Amino acid sequence: MSVYEDFDEQKKLACRVIADHARATAFSIADGILPGNEGRNYVLRKIMRRAIYQGRHALGFEDPFFYKVTNFVVDQMGDAYPELEASRDFIEKMVKLEEERFGSTMTVGLEKFEQTHALRENLDPRLKSDLVTTLEHFRPIQESFSQLSERAQETLVPVAEAIANVQKMAQTVRPALEALFKFSKLFNETIAPGLKTLLKVAEPLREDIERVLDAVSKVDKECEESIDGCFKELARLYDTFGTPRDLIRVGLEDHGIFLSEEEFNEAFDTALQELQQSGASERVEGKAKSKPVYASIASRVQSIFRGYETTRVNDAEVLALIAGDNDVAELSEGQEGEVVLDRTPFYAESGGQVGDAGRLTTPSLTVGLLPRSPDRVADGAVAQALARASSSPEPDQPFIATVIDTYSPAQGLIVHKVKVEKGSLKVGDIVTAEVDVEKRDATRRNHTATHLMHAALREVLGTHVKQAGSVVAPSYLRFDFTHYQPLTDAEIEEIERLVNYHILRNEPVQTDEMAVEEAMRSGAMALFGEKYGEKVRVLSIKGTEGIFSKELCGGTHVRATGDIGVFKITSDESIASGVRRIRAVTGLDAYERFREDEKLIEQVAGNLKTSRAELPAMIGKLQDELKKARREADDLRMKIATGAAGPGTSNGDEAREIAGVRVLAKEASGLDAAGMRQLSDTLLARIKSGVVIIGRSNDGKASLIVRTSDDLTKKVPAGQIIKELAPIIGGKGGGKADMAEGGGSQPEKLSEALEASYGVVERMLS
Repeated sequence: MSVYEDFDEQKKLACRVIADHARATAFSIADGILPGNEGRNYVLRKIMRRAIYQGRHALGFEDPFFYKVTNFVVDQMGDAYPELEASRDFIEKMVKLEEERFGSTMTVGLEKFEQTHALRENLDPRLKSDLVTTLEHFRPIQESFSQLSERAQETLVPVAEAIANVQKMAQTVRPALEALFKFSKLFNETIAPGLKTLLKVAEPLREDIERVLDAVSKVDKECEESIDGCFKELARLYDTFGTPRDLIRVGLEDHGIFLSEEEFNEAFDTALQELQQSGASERVEGKAKSKPVYASIASRVQSIFRGYETTRVNDAEVLALIAGDNDVAELSEGQEGEVVLDRTPFYAESGGQVGDAGRLTTPSLTVGLLPRSPDRVADGAVAQALARASSSPEPDQPFIATVIDTYSPAQGLIVHKVKVEKGSLKVGDIVTAEVDVEKRDATRRNHTATHLMHAALREVLGTHVKQAGSVVAPSYLRFDFTHYQPLTDAEIEEIERLVNYHILRNEPVQTDEMAVEEAMRSGAMALFGEKYGEKVRVLSIKGTEGIFSKELCGGTHVRATGDIGVFKITSDESIASGVRRIRAVTGLDAYERFREDEKLIEQVAGNLKTSRAELPAMIGKLQDELKKARREADDLRMKIATGAAGPGTSNGDEAREIAGVRVLAKEASGLDAAGMRQLSDTLLARIKSGVVIIGRSNDGKASLIVRTSDDLTKKVPAGQIIKELAPIIGGKGGGKADMAEGGGSQPEKLSEALEASYGVVERMLS
């Protein structure tokens, strides 16, 4: 019989959850999904954490275990799914990291739970006080019952019972909140009708009753708000810190709050839904909203992209104009709006590549019709352009509009965001659409370099590297990828070397259009979560050893890698769990970066009067000298501070005797935080038994440290002393009985706080 068969139902359920979630985790990470805080990444994190919690809570695992289970999944299914085997190490590392992180968040979550409960308990006395006030208002009414008619007395019987129930419930150990809820229900069903009757038979009591109604309404509202607020905080523990909801419920019961499973789930789910909806609405507000006008225009017109062959179209027709949220017939001089053309060379923002910029102008019959380079040949013959331009109405004045950005808000629709610099533009006009060639070329360099870098990352770091986002702009490229640790200097150097190697070999960049199934069979990489049509563009960069990079991509690229010029990584940083971000520059921007580095090196070498070759050794020498000087300065300040407390032979005689306890309070503003702790150790050792308070001011702030000898920690705990002194300097503090620290923003009151410490100790000893 297996161990599983000996388990009870709870443990069997835990085993099934772990097995199922381990499969989902392994396949998700192999597909490039990593645990995170949004979208599918958040779903994976919840799946993993539920499995980890089951292992710890139901099966008693204390050490990380889940990564071993996912590794077993790879063992069992790696033959059928080779991508699992290829990502084995990466899956193991990512799962182990998430296990360790979950252990930390569980600890934080439980601490937050205790803080939430403490806040609720602080609120309870105030609500209970309001309840007592409410009951006080009832007393004169209750005393008047004997003076009322028999009908009134009969009506007030349920009122008296309700009051008795409230008084009884309010005196229990359980928080007054539950009592107030029940009281509210009784009030609505019983007390309110009785009070209405009383209003008829006991008019003199109207004012008292109205006060009761107002007080009960206030208590009921505050009670409801406090409960809602508490459950929102509990839901936040679950949503943000991963604290399991069943553990939260157990914690509530430990603190005397007993709710049925249905009551808890209803309140918890409501709070969680509100929390998640508010977060979703904030994310939606942060994104550009799609205008209904786009869908309307897309239903009747379509744009054709000609930017792969050219950067200039001489005879584009204006199909639609947009001003704000409206479809308009004309854009006037100085006005900003959006333009839809029948065909355009402008690339719409997509796949990380930013939209093109440029200008729209009146077609010219004599200037700019002949192409300047093969890649800028317009889609029709020059004669056709001339014919269309000459047949169009003669404009009142030349038209010029700057294209600020280009995007595609609806399928088949390319929108140009423009500002009309001169003239006016009407629907049906013929314009020349010309892309800013310098920006387009810079963008193409960065885009092709992104593909080279992706391939280099996979070769240097491993095949677990997958794209997790990118931005390709004229001045830089940004690439997000899956990896579990920072890049070393050697790895960055090798990635740069590999990319520049392929750039210097001037390898051809080939783009083919094919069916998506054929593209995948050819080995082209596709991005998880991207939507592809029936036909896709496949970008291939082929070196002497074979194809170095092959990916699905609809962006614009250079003709050969040599057009990139040079490639330089400028930064590597972490942006999420298991996701890193590289920034890099190419071409002229890389050259400018090298020139800036050269200037900095020359300037530093000149200031230090040394050569470039000797610069590292000189900087190392100066750093050693600086460290030595700092140590000497710290030692000197410590000697001065110690001497200021009294001569070395005084054994701390400057300490005052307070109720038989020696107390020494001194300022030591020349020391840093570590120096203060060291000084407090020294002074406490001198006086042997007593209390030491050290203060310092620095950069507009003040700080205090309190030390209490072991024999006095119960009488004058350091944590209590700091809580009374810190507010004097405009701050707060805390700590243990033997040592506590605090700080504030009012250094001018430091002397006052130090002097007040003697009085604080005296009060605590009295």
